[in-house]
Amino acid sequence: MKGVYLLMRKIILTVLAFALLQLPAVVLAAVNVRGENGPGDMIRVGLWTNQSSIILSADTDFLIVDTDSKKVLAKFAAKDKVAVSAKGKILINAKAVTGRSISLQPGNYKTGIEVNKRHYRGTITVFLPQGKDGLTVVNTLPVEQYLYGIIAKEISPGWPLEAIKAQAVAARSYALANKNKHGREGFDVCATTDCQVYGGMESENIKSNRAVDDTYGQVLVYKGRVISGYFHSSAGGYTENSENVWGTAYPYLRAVPDFDQGTPNFSWEQRVTADELQGVLQRAGYTIGKLTALELSPLSAAPIANSIDRGISGRVKSILLIGDRGSANLTGIQFRSLLGLRSTLFDIEIITPNDKKIEVRITDSAGDREIKEIPINLPPTKQKGFLLDRGNVHHLSGRPNEVIVINGFGSGHGVGMSQWGAKVMAEKAPQNNTTYFKTILQHYFQGVEIKKIY
Repeated sequence: MKGVYLLMRKIILTVLAFALLQLPAVVLAAVNVRGENGPGDMIRVGLWTNQSSIILSADTDFLIVDTDSKKVLAKFAAKDKVAVSAKGKILINAKAVTGRSISLQPGNYKTGIEVNKRHYRGTITVFLPQGKDGLTVVNTLPVEQYLYGIIAKEISPGWPLEAIKAQAVAARSYALANKNKHGREGFDVCATTDCQVYGGMESENIKSNRAVDDTYGQVLVYKGRVISGYFHSSAGGYTENSENVWGTAYPYLRAVPDFDQGTPNFSWEQRVTADELQGVLQRAGYTIGKLTALELSPLSAAPIANSIDRGISGRVKSILLIGDRGSANLTGIQFRSLLGLRSTLFDIEIITPNDKKIEVRITDSAGDREIKEIPINLPPTKQKGFLLDRGNVHHLSGRPNEVIVINGFGSGHGVGMSQWGAKVMAEKAPQNNTTYFKTILQHYFQGVEIKKIY
């Protein structure tokens, strides 16, 4: 009986193996769809919306499948180009299909899928939203592989590894905390700065991929919940409390000293004439007439307490623009957006540039007259206070060439982790300390734990 049992078991296993070999390659590969670095979690990335057409391909043989019915609509060889367009329906190579959602499934998930000449891991879904004329393109893949396409776009892979690892944990935390942010559009996160900049396989780098692998599954946790790992380029000496930027206070997003002094974005200057600023305001719909003054308290050293118009770091919360026909009270974020400033951490002064030369009439002994130009190099004249000026009011005199000088610090919103600050911290870390990324993160995110959740 034992011999018969072994014989039957062998026959059954042989039949099952043969049956599996008859399945499409895409089904076999689906076992490994979550990637070679472990299962992790999956995420849907919206690559594009409202597209009239796209071009699909893959590095191996691939299928186009109806997403809902799972019916195979077409088979293609490796490198074949497939045109998908929308004209009330989805068209594949100009042939209409009945469904409103299709997916590209490669025969080997370790190779890339090509969309509009860019390569991506995972699968691609293309659908036509109800009531829309254009296509939405979604890349579904493991979070860890999604991070491969992010980190080198958000931070330099040439920086110290511990800073890149801190970025990887912050980015992973943001992705998991913001799943379904774009749920109404049919995906979790977008591929732009509204979420995190994602570039697919072309954006990957060996060192940044290593940072992802070295921190696999690790996230920022506050009181048992994964938090958004907000980050920015440079804080300009001090980060900011979240409520002073976005209106909501989070206990882990508190202002702390930054270490970005001497880095490229630490300080900057931008100049604008009164006429230019007035024109920007008018185009934005602020009808205040001729600009006559700006009201903003002077910038002082952080931390700043009890300021009406500045946050704890000195970032501008509000600025009043006064005209001869009204005034406009703008948030610092609105003012930054109007002028394209690097941050809201700035001070202002008003100056009038002096002439670089003067003309002098000269009469010689014969009585002949001529005009000579004499170069001069006097510094610009800074505004002197008007009789009715308060310390935070900067009046415009209306003199020709009058300039509003904006002296600023840092780059970005200033909340959470400063990337340049993280770089400086990592450069000063003890040698061979492979967990220093946690020290960086726990400086910028107060009261958090770094936990491995898968």
